[in-house]
Amino acid sequence: MLVGLLAIFAVLIFLSFVEDYLGKYKWFAFLTIGVVLMVYAGVRPVGFDRDSPNYETMFMHPDSRLSEISVEPFFLWICNVCSLLMQDVRIILVLFAIVGVTLKMYAIKKLTPMFFLPLVIYFGNFYFLHEITQIRAGVAAAIFLISVYYMSEGRKLVAFGLIAVACMFHYSALSLFPLLFLDNKPMCRVKKMMMASIVPMCFLLYFLNLDLLTTIPIPYVTDKVEGYKAASEFGAVAKNSILNPFPLIKMAVFLFLLYFADTVERYVPSIHLLIKILGCSLVVYFAFSSITIISIRISELYGIVELVAYPCIAYTIRPKAVGTLFVCMIAIIEMVFNTIMWGFFDFTV
Repeated sequence: MLVGLLAIFAVLIFLSFVEDYLGKYKWFAFLTIGVVLMVYAGVRPVGFDRDSPNYETMFMHPDSRLSEISVEPFFLWICNVCSLLMQDVRIILVLFAIVGVTLKMYAIKKLTPMFFLPLVIYFGNFYFLHEITQIRAGVAAAIFLISVYYMSEGRKLVAFGLIAVACMFHYSALSLFPLLFLDNKPMCRVKKMMMASIVPMCFLLYFLNLDLLTTIPIPYVTDKVEGYKAASEFGAVAKNSILNPFPLIKMAVFLFLLYFADTVERYVPSIHLLIKILGCSLVVYFAFSSITIISIRISELYGIVELVAYPCIAYTIRPKAVGTLFVCMIAIIEMVFNTIMWGFFDFTV
């Protein structure tokens, strides 16, 4: 399994460097890679990731009390329909792999002229996170990425409808509605400085061990969070794990793109909106760090724009191959942590 994943990754990196020379074969390569990604995610062994055994249980027992309170009704309905066709959770894994990969690739082509560099970033992180693990959140994130295009065009009603559909796949998509207040207008110097202040603010929250859920007194919520932290020693665990390469990379890219936004805009018109969503992702990650499952899940959902934002680095560095190399290095770092350092996957199954 690991060898196959590394082979796909190597092919994607190669294609990202030769994309401009592929001509009429570019679309063929793009679609072929998409099919490979769908198949690899769909036919993975149950137990390879941490979530597939749970999905197998919910698929076999969709009417159980645990299934009803832990997942969305729409997902249980899909399980019931699919079980009429096949009594094997593989049908769910294949279905969500097809939908998740297809929608993300569609969103990529709506937002950027690049074909393969966004897939390099996708494969380094979100492919493992979504298509191989959190399949419901993966589809919700893909739908949101499509909605970003309509948000950047000022078509907020369409974006609202897409986010509403995303909520059917994962409850966390409810957190996407506030992003509808963002726009794609270029930022003046003062606004850019205000946006840049997000990074030192995040470090301040981290080193002072502050978070909005406990610092700002909210009746009932604050007491619950404090009790949870005290009972499980969650605060210490969260502090040790929250500052890792992923938010640090996001901070660096966020500041870099904030500086070069006007340059990137010629190639990716939605860049100003993408930067604002990246900033929101950072704020959520650190502001709600007392409950890691909330901060990480929402931050990752917002962070799906990394697929389009990170490759924009290549537009700011000459020769372009050097910029492409920087983006590939980011993806390699993220993939190493996802597949090796953190041990999220069982390559022995």
